[in-house]
Amino acid sequence: MARVRTVAGHAVPGIIVFFFWVVVAILAIILLAFIVNWAGGGDLHLRLGHFFLDVGFT
Repeated sequence: MARVRTVAGHAVPGIIVFFFWVVVAILAIILLAFIVNWAGGGDLHLRLGHFFLDVGFT
């Protein structure tokens, strides 16, 4: 049986709660990207053995 939560006295299916949190996570990532862009961007130089990763973003 699916989990059901109650919000303000109404039953809300678990899948709706799951998608709500997915949307919240996406909005948080967009907000973080906006803050990084506003602060001037970033630059990442990662070296792990023979693996090199250079990423720059604004």
